[in-house]
Amino acid sequence: MNVAVRIRQWLRLLRTTVFRLALAYALAYSMLTGIVLGGVYLVSSHFLRQQVDTELLDARDVLRRLLRDEGKSKRDLRELLGRPGSHLPGARLYLLIDKHRQVIAGSMPGWPKGLSLDEGFVTFSSVSGMYFNQMHDADDSLMRGLVTHLHDGGWLLMAQPLGEADTFADTILALLMLALAVISVLSIAGGALMGRGVLARIDAVRETAAEIMAGGLDQRIPVAGRRDEFVELAEHLNAMLARIEALIHGMRAVTDNVAHDLRSPLNRLRSHLEVALLESRSSDEYRQVLEEAVDELEGVVRTFNALLSIAQAESGVRREHLTDVDLTALGSDLAELYEASAEDAGLSLVAELAPAVRVRGQRELLAQALSNLLDNAVKYSPAGGRILLSLTREGRTARLRVCDSGPGIPAASREQVLERFARLDDARSTPGNGLGLSLVKAVAQVHEAVLELSDAEPGLCVELKFPAI
Repeated sequence: MNVAVRIRQWLRLLRTTVFRLALAYALAYSMLTGIVLGGVYLVSSHFLRQQVDTELLDARDVLRRLLRDEGKSKRDLRELLGRPGSHLPGARLYLLIDKHRQVIAGSMPGWPKGLSLDEGFVTFSSVSGMYFNQMHDADDSLMRGLVTHLHDGGWLLMAQPLGEADTFADTILALLMLALAVISVLSIAGGALMGRGVLARIDAVRETAAEIMAGGLDQRIPVAGRRDEFVELAEHLNAMLARIEALIHGMRAVTDNVAHDLRSPLNRLRSHLEVALLESRSSDEYRQVLEEAVDELEGVVRTFNALLSIAQAESGVRREHLTDVDLTALGSDLAELYEASAEDAGLSLVAELAPAVRVRGQRELLAQALSNLLDNAVKYSPAGGRILLSLTREGRTARLRVCDSGPGIPAASREQVLERFARLDDARSTPGNGLGLSLVKAVAQVHEAVLELSDAEPGLCVELKFPAI
């Protein structure tokens, strides 16, 4: 892999949403860590400062008692507090001056410059007053002091270096910088790893899409690893691709079937017209030829209308226009409409309809589907037979059934007859285009109904189970 390819891959990685989110979370977490560590630093510094103040107060109380109650002399104080300019063992420094600011005792050479004679705690620099001997002459640390006004007019200054607090602050700062550096590095590395994983899955989708665009309709997105949102997305996309593949194959089959089934009527129409033009004929003969041509064209128009209805139902364009439909009233109207056709064919049509059964649907499509079922029942039932149209309600389900007494459909062929232009061998002599049950199937899909074909012994029962309202 050459350098240019690697650079492009890294640039793609840096543009991934996962990588950017990882960086954003790293920044937020680093800020939060900094705030927490800063809080720890402030609390710890405050605690150390309070501890120093407490120690200074305790030492002051001891010295006050010695000066007031025990009446220590200047010599004793020099021995106790140290000579001026000397340094006692330990880190604490002392300075005792009289009311004329003359040094009496202590380890400081004089009162610090700029330091007022107000009682209380003070903070000052150690170097500005040159308060240390050679052990501390290079130290520029801060001093925490306590100024006390004595009963004889003198002043006592006790001071303690804040070097421990400074050291602690430096340690906290170093830990903070180290923590931020580690978090940043780990976040960038984690973001890069996650980004590579996401890119690998996206590349799988992209490669599959490229193969599908090249004509491989059977290609599917790989589904591997634990079940997460990418696996769910891949499954949904695969289901969509399977549906698209089925629709494309169905469209090809429809195109082939349309070309095959319409070729015969159009050829017959052309032959009749050509024969009529070969020689002069009477007006009655021309009328007969035109009537036959009109019959052929009506068959072609019916086929196209059926295909259009199926396409509209399957595409779901009308799904948003579904309304409450009184299935009882619709069944009653169609039963009355087909009763005359059944009587002409020597059949009896019986309607057993439960009252007030309503479904969510589109009345036109439901009427067309039920008309196709009743038309098939009349067409395939022999004279003297019986057609039953029934509508019942069972809980939240409305069951619409049309049963005839015809030859029926073998169980092995019931899925086949639901396809477009599908006609069994023993039905080819009967007028029709093989689209009736296909339309019923499409209407059932639009209304989320279950379509079942069963044996009526003899005959065929077609049942639609709708969600009732």
